[in-house]
Amino acid sequence: MNIRTFLFVSALLAPFSAFAQSPFPISLGVKGGAALTDAFSDSTLPFSNGTSRTYSPKHDYVVGPMLEVRLPMGVSVEGDALYRPLNLNAVQSFNGPTSTLAYSVTSWEFPILVKYHLGFPIVKPFIEAGPSFRYVKGFSATQLSTKGFSAGLGVEAKALFVRVAPEFRYTHWGSDFNEGVSGFNPESNSNQVEFLVGISF
Repeated sequence: MNIRTFLFVSALLAPFSAFAQSPFPISLGVKGGAALTDAFSDSTLPFSNGTSRTYSPKHDYVVGPMLEVRLPMGVSVEGDALYRPLNLNAVQSFNGPTSTLAYSVTSWEFPILVKYHLGFPIVKPFIEAGPSFRYVKGFSATQLSTKGFSAGLGVEAKALFVRVAPEFRYTHWGSDFNEGVSGFNPESNSNQVEFLVGISF
């Protein structure tokens, strides 16, 4: 092994070495699932010569990395970075002709949750709660809220070195800021429910 290869491998293993020296067990993994609620509200705005309707055509998928630090007495802290595309259709009808525009808004959710696991031997139920933040690249007419609060419940099962944890998670986001631009003012659904499955090591 030459010096460049040694340095490259050492750089890759450095974070895992730091985790191993941590006083508390740390789990890394991936979390994915689907939204059970629409990203945007179904709303229709009437005009003198037509209507403008905005709605979500389908539920969104959710996926991203997770990290969990396990503390004593069944308590842990989990942080996620979840990618969720927010799907939106805008249908405008003026004097007969109808046009439909489809959008996919980039959204990254960053929940930081305190979890409590019940002390059952094989399958461990848990509850969780904490603040959520998100980055959204959306529209100039509507600024979606970037701060919220999440809570959830699920179960965790361990098989060999793998932990599998399905859960239902609820997030309440703050109110949107709407500049009142006529014709296109999509309103997000502030109450979101997601079904997620975490796989960690």
